[in-house]
Amino acid sequence: MILTMRTTVVINNQDGAYVKEDDMDGLGLCPYDPRHNSTAVFVEGQLYAATVADFSGGEPLIHREKIRTERSDLNQLNGPNFVSSFAYEDYVFFFYRETAVEYMNCGKAVYSRVGRVCQHDKGGPHAFSDRWTSFLKARLNCSVPGEYPFYFNEIQSTSDVTEGVYAGERARLVYGVFTTPVNSIGGSAVCAFSMKSILKVFQSAFKEQETINSNWLRVLPEKVPEPRPGACVNDSRTLPDVTVNFVKAHPLMDDAVQSFFSLPVITKVSFNYRFTKVAVDPQVKALDGKAYDILYVGTDDGRVLKALNTRAPDSLNNVSQVIVSDVQVLKYGQAIKDLLVVHLAGEASKLVVFADSEIRAVPLHHCDAPAAATCASCVALQDPHCAWDATKSLCVAVSTKLHDSDADKTLFQDIANGKHKGCGYKPEVANPVQPALLPENGQGELPGERDNEIVIELDRENQYGRTQPRANEPQDVIATPVVYSAQTLTGALIGTCFFSLVAGFASGFWFSQRLRGAPYPEPSEQRQQLNRLTESSESPGFNNKSINLVLNVPPKNPNGKNANSSAENKPVQKVKKTYI
Repeated sequence: MILTMRTTVVINNQDGAYVKEDDMDGLGLCPYDPRHNSTAVFVEGQLYAATVADFSGGEPLIHREKIRTERSDLNQLNGPNFVSSFAYEDYVFFFYRETAVEYMNCGKAVYSRVGRVCQHDKGGPHAFSDRWTSFLKARLNCSVPGEYPFYFNEIQSTSDVTEGVYAGERARLVYGVFTTPVNSIGGSAVCAFSMKSILKVFQSAFKEQETINSNWLRVLPEKVPEPRPGACVNDSRTLPDVTVNFVKAHPLMDDAVQSFFSLPVITKVSFNYRFTKVAVDPQVKALDGKAYDILYVGTDDGRVLKALNTRAPDSLNNVSQVIVSDVQVLKYGQAIKDLLVVHLAGEASKLVVFADSEIRAVPLHHCDAPAAATCASCVALQDPHCAWDATKSLCVAVSTKLHDSDADKTLFQDIANGKHKGCGYKPEVANPVQPALLPENGQGELPGERDNEIVIELDRENQYGRTQPRANEPQDVIATPVVYSAQTLTGALIGTCFFSLVAGFASGFWFSQRLRGAPYPEPSEQRQQLNRLTESSESPGFNNKSINLVLNVPPKNPNGKNANSSAENKPVQKVKKTYI
């Protein structure tokens, strides 16, 4: 099938020849502008497309013949950028990023989503005949956990579904490339998600906002109608209106899909490039019998990184990322648009790299690179594709079927640590604990008395921190350190503090005495007033009368009224005198 701007051409392969069958309108199947991110998948004779339906790109939709998402409904699609799609069981999944309607803080945020529709959805009853009755979506959580998690919110691409055994658990995974926003720290990550977890989230609680000013909260189970909205049924046209209305207003799930390994498989912080695409060579067996998923990650500057999680066969809660190689495949600055791992019978496997202007095929491994010319460097690659051949003294590519055979005895490989005893590596042995010895000059000293010693090295020749040696000075002479106990330093500190207090008190007392003996300068006016108050009786102009401050308080009658009140026409009586 060929998609053009307004026309879709259906072409079938008949006996090795491509035959044109039909033309159809391309509206809603492909975008007008190639810069509008779109995706499409062909399933059971039906084309499922996620794109935009207008020239400006303002009307996004998920479309199948005669059925689509709602128009201008931000709860369903809010400015999405679609990246990939595939069919799985009875569903078709769409991966995209969009502006999050549930983000209630200042500004806006972009979240990664996985959307889902049923393959046998025939539309709703009555007025909903051309609308999905099974469209649901959930958030994808790719973040570095912690008290304040670091999120990689913008999905860029996904791999195909990969099946394998991880820590004894069989699972089907899809790997996704996530990045930070373009105006923040340049970070990229690859996260894995289990299809089992994705399906489980779509069976969990819904999320809703009751009013425009309300927070987004979980929908209570008793408010969910029956049959369950979004479920696949034999004939969706028979669903009750209440179920169809509910799924239209509540397409978002409350729970997010968590990473399979609890944290990203690969993380990279770089201001020079970001991840764009990921391809997987699944379950490559190493010589120890363990299987690893080999990841090939493309970047926006033409690089291909080969990496793996060395702890995937043993742990689901821990990750140990190893970058095996970093190769500049395309011209610098040319973005990688897609990657594909190709295994052909009788031929060497290849990695096909797609760009806007060219396609290249490169080997899956670089065992013969000069960087792997020695046994230690070959094993240090930690690449399941490569091993050191002791008989040939070469780093060779190994077949994934070579296990438990005599050939394994001459091939050295260590995926977990990158070190092998066949290359001369000797594991470090912990030094035995030496018994404590008594000091030579401390006959009466107990063994535990020197545990809290502080060692200070003194340079008696240069007290100003000389760092360059003098001429003709022997370089192999080590200064003997002077050792002071904690008790000695404590006593010296207390003595210093006491001496400082005594000296400060004596200095302050002497200084205050000196100030007291000096005449205090006063203004002339204040000096005259002071002399006038302090002159003796023999001085001329001295007033012999004593100065008394008198306060006249009128006595009160027994009834509480003043004796000299004007209300009573009585003569003025004597008053009490109070001397202060």
